[in-house]
Amino acid sequence: MNEEMVKYVQEVKGEEVGLLRVKTRRIIIKLVESKVATIQRMTNSYYFLALKKDSQGFLGRINNLNEKPKLTPVDFFPIMSKNEREYKMVKNNTNILSLFDDLSPLLSLIQSEYPLYGIISIDDVERSLVTSKGFNGTESNLSISGYFRAKNKEHSGQWAFSSTSFSSSQVKDSIKKANELASITGKYEITEGKYDVILSPLVMGNLMESVARMASGYAIMSGMSMLKPGEKAGSDKFTLLDTPKEDRPNSWGFDDEGTFTYNKAIIENGVFTTPLLNNELSNVFKLPSTGNAGWIYPTAWNLEVKEGDTSFESLLSGNVVFINNVWYTRFQNYAEGDFSTVARDATVVYRNGNPVGVIGRVRIADNLKRILKNIVELSRERYSVRWWDAPMQGVYPYALVKDVRLSIA
Repeated sequence: MNEEMVKYVQEVKGEEVGLLRVKTRRIIIKLVESKVATIQRMTNSYYFLALKKDSQGFLGRINNLNEKPKLTPVDFFPIMSKNEREYKMVKNNTNILSLFDDLSPLLSLIQSEYPLYGIISIDDVERSLVTSKGFNGTESNLSISGYFRAKNKEHSGQWAFSSTSFSSSQVKDSIKKANELASITGKYEITEGKYDVILSPLVMGNLMESVARMASGYAIMSGMSMLKPGEKAGSDKFTLLDTPKEDRPNSWGFDDEGTFTYNKAIIENGVFTTPLLNNELSNVFKLPSTGNAGWIYPTAWNLEVKEGDTSFESLLSGNVVFINNVWYTRFQNYAEGDFSTVARDATVVYRNGNPVGVIGRVRIADNLKRILKNIVELSRERYSVRWWDAPMQGVYPYALVKDVRLSIA
């Protein structure tokens, strides 16, 4: 298995060598006004090379094994795991593979009450890793994901989905939810201040990706994180997990250094328990690698927020502002967690469970750690989502957060 890669690693002269190949096959479908505007088919294959030579680390990228790599010196050089074994896990999900030959079962589902816009992506990704420490692995991941934005004149609603299998109901339900949100009309004005807010799974996906980046040992070490191991970072009801062993998009059995992955709580019952580490940073933190390499920058594979014990409808029963989606999330201070993000699509004021109107564009201007600590309830319902402004796969509930600072954008 991977004979050419094994030969290449053997011929490279270095104290540490890692060769990672990524092969991708992708179909991207763009929707404009409920019609297919474009269908793109793309394939790609490339290699990443990590090398330690004379106590100096180097990284490089090559398109093929006959190409001479352009190596860039790095301060933190990757350390390959002592894992002398072969590993192969190639998925053959014909449910998604068949879409590469025939898209009609998917395209026939694009029906919407309101004009629909969005992107659907079908992905076939294969990773192969060979190291000088004896590891030789290949695995694949098949997935489908997409987001839909329904426009009802000046109103809109958006929803997303992601899965390792193609389901007509998942696509139709996502379109239906986007339409339902777009159907909420009427204007409502608010002033700047603190409000009890319901964050949708789409908003959770956007914000949790920032939390996961800050959980990286590299972010902590470089002062770009609000998180400190062992400290309280959220409500007792809030648990964030990295779940590479579940059957989800971007689930993998080994990381870029040949360490086997495992499911783990990053934040458990509000406490930051597990910084994400590779072999280099495990030496710095005096902890084992968490299987999240990432040469140089460890990263989560996919995310999950544990569900709560109440229904989404129950969360709406008070006086709350529901936020459907956000974009332009920016941090003013990573170390403190100060950030802002602009609400998009259906931002709806609810009074006793009933929508009373849609407010204009507002901005969450707050502190991310304070928001995590102010989570009051999480819904039982959860959704698997991934889209352009939250590209990391995740499974999220709705979250009721008290005293969120909103400003007029």
